[in-house]
Amino acid sequence: MNGPVLILRAAELAASAHAGQLRKGRGQVPYINHPLAVARIVSGFSRDAEVLAASILHDVLEDTDVSESELADSFGARVTALVKELTDDPAWADLPLPERKARQAEKLGGTSAEARMVKIADQLANIRDLTAEPEIWPRGRHEDYLAGARAIVAACRPAAPELARKFDDSAARYAAVIAAMA
Repeated sequence: MNGPVLILRAAELAASAHAGQLRKGRGQVPYINHPLAVARIVSGFSRDAEVLAASILHDVLEDTDVSESELADSFGARVTALVKELTDDPAWADLPLPERKARQAEKLGGTSAEARMVKIADQLANIRDLTAEPEIWPRGRHEDYLAGARAIVAACRPAAPELARKFDDSAARYAAVIAAMA
């Protein structure tokens, strides 16, 4: 399957799988906006269609009913492997945020460069959203999230140092927003 078709099929599956899910925040923003934002960020650093497809699909195993076999049948072994690298262990779901982020950072240290690049983009997209709508969480949760995101990016930085610098710039803006909270 050619690159553009693979990417479009990934967007179709992600939109269908995430249908009805909303992002946290004041608006009724469809969840699909997040994986598309991650893919837009990744596209500035990679033109690899399988990496872009995985960036669009990065949450489907974790947050939807899509199975690993369904993903493999539709997108092949490499896309599936990348998505699996980006998927949290289900046992982490109820962990406190700092512990969950620490486990993610530890896991990511042993993943492919492509998965680490997608994860940096994921963290960047998240902190951009949180900077725009800080009222969705109390200050302490923002502080925990930022510390965890920084740990994750530190584990992933060697795979995409330029992207990690973009994260650092956005993280500094996010930290300023957090500091201004009551």
